[in-house]
Amino acid sequence: MDTLTSIEKFMPERTLNQNEIKHILYELTGLNGITMLNVEEDYVRVEYYQQLLSSDLVKDALVRAGFPFVHDARVQGLLNKFIRKIGEDNNKEFGGKPPKCCG
Repeated sequence: MDTLTSIEKFMPERTLNQNEIKHILYELTGLNGITMLNVEEDYVRVEYYQQLLSSDLVKDALVRAGFPFVHDARVQGLLNKFIRKIGEDNNKEFGGKPPKCCG
């Protein structure tokens, strides 16, 4: 049986103050499809109907509300690793010099 709702929990990079909590509640309360909303100092938990909302739409509403998302160091690490690998491959291919067509 398919579940009709999804639950997302978002962690802020710092403790939320009371004004931020109120603003987040205001922004997310206006979204059609939310079945449960819990905003605390150290997390926001949202349950919503999958047919009406997506995780991206909830994240967009949190961004509009100024929610300070935790930066995922793992994703940044993967991106840096990818860029470093491209640089190493280019260095091997061109010997640290630009290609003849571009020099």
